[in-house]
Amino acid sequence: MLLNKFAKISVLIIIYSCVLFSQTKQPLTLQEIFTSDDLRTTPVLNIQWRPDSKAFTFTKRNSETGFSDIYKHDIISGTNSILIRGDELVYNSKRIKMSKYRWTKDGKFLLIEGPIKAIWRHSTQAPFYLLNVATKKITALAKNNTHLRNVKLSPNGKLVGFVRSHNIYVVDLSTGKEKAVTTNGTNNILNGEFDWVYEEEFGLADAWRWSPDSKKIAFWQLDQTRVKEFHLIDEMYSYNKVFNLKYPKVGEQNAIVKIGVADLDASKTNWIDIGNNDDIYIPRIFWTNSSSKLAVLRLNRHQNFLELLMANTKNGKTKVIITDSDPAWIDVRHDVLFLKSRDQIIWTSEKSGFKHAYLYDYRGKLLNQITKGNWEITEVADIDEKNNWLYFYGKKDSPIQQNIYRAKLNGTKLESISKKHGWHNGIFSPNHQYFIDYYSNASTPTKTILNNADGSIVRVLNDGKIPALKKHNMVYAQFVKFKTTDGTELNGYFIKPYNFNPDKKYPVLVYGYGGPGSQVVVDRWGSYRTYWHQYMTEQGYIIFCSDNRGTGGRGKVFKNLSYGDLSKWSVHDQIEGAKYLAKLPYVNKNRIGFWGWSGGGYLTIAMLTRGADYFKTGVAVAPVTDFKLYDAIWTERYMGLLNENIEGYKKANLNNTADGLKGKLLIIHGSSDDNVHYQNTLQFINRCISLNKKIDLFIYPNRAHSISGENTRLHLFTKITDYFLRNL
Repeated sequence: MLLNKFAKISVLIIIYSCVLFSQTKQPLTLQEIFTSDDLRTTPVLNIQWRPDSKAFTFTKRNSETGFSDIYKHDIISGTNSILIRGDELVYNSKRIKMSKYRWTKDGKFLLIEGPIKAIWRHSTQAPFYLLNVATKKITALAKNNTHLRNVKLSPNGKLVGFVRSHNIYVVDLSTGKEKAVTTNGTNNILNGEFDWVYEEEFGLADAWRWSPDSKKIAFWQLDQTRVKEFHLIDEMYSYNKVFNLKYPKVGEQNAIVKIGVADLDASKTNWIDIGNNDDIYIPRIFWTNSSSKLAVLRLNRHQNFLELLMANTKNGKTKVIITDSDPAWIDVRHDVLFLKSRDQIIWTSEKSGFKHAYLYDYRGKLLNQITKGNWEITEVADIDEKNNWLYFYGKKDSPIQQNIYRAKLNGTKLESISKKHGWHNGIFSPNHQYFIDYYSNASTPTKTILNNADGSIVRVLNDGKIPALKKHNMVYAQFVKFKTTDGTELNGYFIKPYNFNPDKKYPVLVYGYGGPGSQVVVDRWGSYRTYWHQYMTEQGYIIFCSDNRGTGGRGKVFKNLSYGDLSKWSVHDQIEGAKYLAKLPYVNKNRIGFWGWSGGGYLTIAMLTRGADYFKTGVAVAPVTDFKLYDAIWTERYMGLLNENIEGYKKANLNNTADGLKGKLLIIHGSSDDNVHYQNTLQFINRCISLNKKIDLFIYPNRAHSISGENTRLHLFTKITDYFLRNL
């Protein structure tokens, strides 16, 4: 009897132990973060609305074939059905590995993009195919050439245009006949495509536009003959190879820009009058509601004066109809819309101190201000002309969130249509009755939700759940506000260990960027860096992050504080953040570290030189060290012209503050970084040698600014982790 009772107790102990073991959470690993897909979000991918708005399509990888299948989602029934199997995409007996696709306006064809080869940050090249959805017949464009860029179907669906070998071509889909729109393209003369700096700093890769009637093409032509070359060197051969990159640094000459309008029927190009000064930028062009009028944005070299030119496409004559100016700089975003049904323009400006939307007519007369208040629009999203609704992203509810709003064009009935606060991005249906919302917040992975136009939910398309998260003691950002010693309130967040003990003293790892208009303190689901931050909390660190003066979300006056000296307020306020941390009872003020990437790498070195009394250890990835070495468009936008701001450039130059270095500093750079050239790192090291300052260095051969590919990220973050574990 006693033995039986003992056996029962033993069984209960074993069962209880098994339950406890099964409930034990596992620590994160670097391999899980950087070499598996277990922690990735699973939003619905490659959504394209059908032209009739009755359905949308999306892609899903087929685990059996390895190809992406295209599905159709019916709006009324909510059912998914397969439209095209990925392994059905075959041309000349070879399967096409689809990367993207788009519908034609009539809904009868799909334009299929094959395997992509990246050029720069936004630009790619690939083979393209036209798929008849009914017959499944596939036609290759340009004889299956794999180097096509900026491929677009005409509005009438009868033509397709693309860029090849620096020229624009058009193909008649009924005959297959190809016609050259431009013929003078070379490595220096770029038609329909941008040079490196335009793409990087104005966020554009596609440099041509179809007219509304499909009879004309407006395009940029860039002549980069006068732009100096920077040499990227590949050392992975017995004899190194040199790649020549046209890269205008601060104070140097940019490409000469022209805007042409090609009349396809007449085989003639008219050039738009953009003035005699060739030291300007043309960051945007827009077709109006007529093929006889083209709108052109002209920006001066200082980037503080913007003009909207209305051009006659027949004779090229232009007239300035709207202007905007700023004491510092003007941000050019995707924020100009031309109504199709009437001669009116949606225009955004920060002239009130906050970015808002305005309604103008084609003569440049202000009809009314659509939005107003001490909050800002992030970006104009879409317009429903039939019902007079403007849809936009904004920060009315919180500067650390991005919600979706709408307002009538007369400025009434402003309302939020994203019902849960956090971060939202929408894809609106052509008839504006629905939108698909990608929603997340700091503790909620990205959900994909189908909504009615007023924001009411039709159905959740993907709940965003990541099963692997259940295995871990997940911790999420805790948002805070703190005041600097001069009384300025800044936004920040903490990520604390899951077993946080307020009676313990913790080392703190600060992450920052700090660049003009940027934000890292945002209420949205993070990426691999957020997972790595959690990993570091499991190693016993607190993570802290703050947005200094000059960052975004809080109006133009706040943002303009960064102008003229990118180091002034970013350094000051990150030091203020360290002072704030030092006063917290659970922080070890002698063990505060800093890390960042690119502009954040710059900030890291600044903390270890100008803020060395507050920061013990830093890791700077791909840092700028001297802004004279960076590109003209970005740097001059925020620092002004070099000959007009010599002192500002000196103050921001980290080579001039290297003598203040005290703690442990690791600099990491890719040797083929086309963005922030690793000469920045070499010149800073050279300065440290002259000062006998000790720093650590690691170079990733032939890696670009992202420092990625194969096991690179695992290797990189293993190195960063080990450095902080040893030195902080």
